[in-house]
This record gives sequence, C-alpha cells and structure tokens, in this order.
Amino acid sequence: MKNFSLYTVLLAVTFMTFTACGESEAEKQARLQAKLDSARVAEQAKIAQMMAAYEDSVNAANPDGMEEMEEDTPMSSSISESGSYVVQVGAWRSEEKAQSFVDMWSDRNYPSSYVVKTGNEETGDVWFRVRVGNFETRNAAQEFGVNLAAEINTGFWVANKD
Repeated sequence: MKNFSLYTVLLAVTFMTFTACGESEAEKQARLQAKLDSARVAEQAKIAQMMAAYEDSVNAANPDGMEEMEEDTPMSSSISESGSYVVQVGAWRSEEKAQSFVDMWSDRNYPSSYVVKTGNEETGDVWFRVRVGNFETRNAAQEFGVNLAAEINTGFWVANKD
C-alpha cells in the first residue's frame, strides 16, 4: 500500500510539472501574433508583385505612357448640363470613402462626378452614393456606364437624377 501511495504522489507531481512547464498565455499570444504578422507580410508581398505585374502590362500595352483624355472624348461628350439620368458606380456608409472615390477621378475629365447623401439619419441608415454625369437619355447613360465600368473595373447602374 505504501508503494501505491508513493506512485500516486509521484504521478501527481509529474503531471503538475508537465502542465506548469507548458506555454503561458502571453507566449501563446506572441506566437499567434507572429504567425499573423508573417501572413500579413506575405500577403503584402503578393499584392506588390501583382501591382508590379499590372503596371508592367500597362506599360507594355502603351510604351509611350498614358495619353491624356481630351475634353471632347466620347466618354465626356454625352454628359449634359440638364439631363435627367445619372450613372451610379457605388454607395458607401462613409462620406470620406465616397469622396475619395470621386477625387480619384479628378484627372480623368469627369466634370460631373459627385456624392449624394441619402437615407434616414434618425435610424442611422445613411448612404453616400457616387454618381457621374447628367444624361438626356437612358441609353446615353447606359453607354457611358458600360465604358466607365470597363475603364475603372467596377459595376454601375443607371438611375434617375433625384
């Protein structure tokens, strides 16, 4: 019986020694953070590589550099001052994000790109819609939207100017 008690105590001490020697919570968190940091660095490197490949393909397609769009290109010639249709290319909850999307186009001769705030502030359901142009006909807006979507790689829809 003495040996059984001795073995039980020895087994308990061994078990406590192994559990006490494991990773602490801080060590587990540090290991997890290192793994996340490593994944983030790898993802950023992959994105940089994709962007470089994209820029190389653009430069190969137009070795003289991107030519500026003229004032009277087909894209901007169908925009009118008083049309009743617009091309909407996005909607965000953040006004800053929507405005940055419009600002991105400042060098592309889209004179009628703007942000429209819609929704109900009391319920918090507020959206900031990014729209381009005023078009006399729905077909003109549709044609412009197809060209714009191809150029900036986004979706679009034609809406009534509200």
